[in-house]
Amino acid sequence: MEADDFALMDGVKSGRSGAFEALVERYQRRLYRVAVGYLRNHEDALDAVQETYVKIYVARESYRPSAHPFTWAARILANHCIDRIRHRRAVPEQSLDDLPDGRPGRAAAALAAPDEAAPERQERRELGRTLLLAIDRLPARQREIFILRHFGEMRLEEIAAARGCALGTVKSSLHRAAAALRDHLARLDPALRRAEEEAS
Repeated sequence: MEADDFALMDGVKSGRSGAFEALVERYQRRLYRVAVGYLRNHEDALDAVQETYVKIYVARESYRPSAHPFTWAARILANHCIDRIRHRRAVPEQSLDDLPDGRPGRAAAALAAPDEAAPERQERRELGRTLLLAIDRLPARQREIFILRHFGEMRLEEIAAARGCALGTVKSSLHRAAAALRDHLARLDPALRRAEEEAS
C-alpha cells in the first residue's frame, strides 16, 4: 500500500531511506506544471523544480503537518518562481508546444489527438499562445491563483493555505481572472464575442 503524503513527509523528515525520492516522484509533474505556469519556459521550469527540491530537502525539518505536504512544496516553488521572475525578467524562449516527449508535463501540454489535422493543430496552438499571453496580463494575485488552480491542479483550500490568503480571496480572484480571460478572448474573436452576448 502506498504511503499517504503525510506519512511520506514524516519519512522525509526522519531521513527514511527512499522517502525523499518517493516524494520527488509523486510531486514532480504537478510542481513542473506550476513552474511552467509561472516561467513559460521548459528549461527554466525544470531548473526551478530541481532548485525547489533542494530547498525542500534543506528545510524538511521545519515542515509542520498543519499544511499538506504538496501545499507546502507548492508555496516554496511559487515563491522561488516569483523570485526568478523578479531577478531575471526571463523572456519565454520555448513554446509549450515544443516540450520534448517523455518529459514531465508533456501529457498536459499535448492536447491534440494523434489524427488531428494540421489546420486544427495550428488553431489550437494559436489559441494556447493567446491564452498564455492573456494569463500573463492578469494582475499578479489573480495570475498566481489561476496558475495554482489550473496548472498545479490545487484545491481552493490548498491555494489559500499556499498563498496565505482567505478562501474568499481565492474564489473572487479566480472569478475575476476567468472573466478577464473571457473578455480578452472575446475581443480577439468576434464569434466568441457574439456567443457571449447571446448568452447574457
